[in-house]
Amino acid sequence: MKVRRVTLIEPKAPGYHVYVRTPIPRLGLPIMGAILKKRGIDVTVFHQEAGPIDYDVVRSSDLVGISTTTSTAPEAYRIAGKARSFGVPVVMGGSHVSFMADEALEYADYCVRGEGEDTLVELIEALEYGSEPAGVDGISYRRGDEKIHNQSRTYIENLDSLPFPDLSLIQGYKSDGIIPIATSRGCPFDCSFCSVTKMFGRKYRTRSIENVIEELRDKKPNKVFFCDDNFAANPERTKCLLSAMLSANLAPPWTAQVRCDVTRDRELIKLMKQSNCYYVYIGFESVNQTALDEFNKRQSVEEIVESIRILHEHGIMIHGMFII
Repeated sequence: MKVRRVTLIEPKAPGYHVYVRTPIPRLGLPIMGAILKKRGIDVTVFHQEAGPIDYDVVRSSDLVGISTTTSTAPEAYRIAGKARSFGVPVVMGGSHVSFMADEALEYADYCVRGEGEDTLVELIEALEYGSEPAGVDGISYRRGDEKIHNQSRTYIENLDSLPFPDLSLIQGYKSDGIIPIATSRGCPFDCSFCSVTKMFGRKYRTRSIENVIEELRDKKPNKVFFCDDNFAANPERTKCLLSAMLSANLAPPWTAQVRCDVTRDRELIKLMKQSNCYYVYIGFESVNQTALDEFNKRQSVEEIVESIRILHEHGIMIHGMFII
């Protein structure tokens, strides 16, 4: 088969959540869309929070890719069933199906486990050669009644090698002035409940500061959401990035996900405020020390209280996140 047209879909979560007021797409599909576009493939991205899926476009596609979290998995499986009813092959990826590949293969033809940029390209090449993806790392698929799980793919070491996410591919998407930018992958911590290290590893991989500044210059955002899982995991690197943003006059109001230990570094907190940080998302998880210890969170209730005090002292608002 010749893959000339690919539709990528981010399903909608079933209920109210923190991103409903300002739909912020996850960046996996816009990055993969940019990669496929460079290869001459006609790419359309639907993000259900931004607008409905045009199933005429789905029907006319050579391949449909669907990205899922656990909350969006039921909707993703429904969309996959509809696409397959048109005779269009479906590949699914994202955190949920990376851990639940056997389940996903009940609804999809292929499953991408882990980081999908290189895997999707190699899968398309295999399909175009008319062969099963036996040699494609990170792919799960069916061979008759048997479910095949190829070996896992190694993580992308050079994040600068990836194109900037092409948000213009998302149908109906309006940024509302807030642009998501990811500057890293992975997290050096290993909290027991978290999927990040299992999905992206404990090695903290970062884009170069020059590459991030280039994207800021390219996107010209009114506001930025740095959607790293832990924006300040390397405080010295974060300080260098914020200083570079100020020097380049590219420091719009921004928000990010951090740990409460960010307040240990007063120089960093000052730079955050100077560079227009106005809001942070922090995984406090619990105010019970026994629970924090069981979570392997490596923080104390006293540190949580102190971090709130310091951030408020600097005029930075906090969105607290908890494990129930």
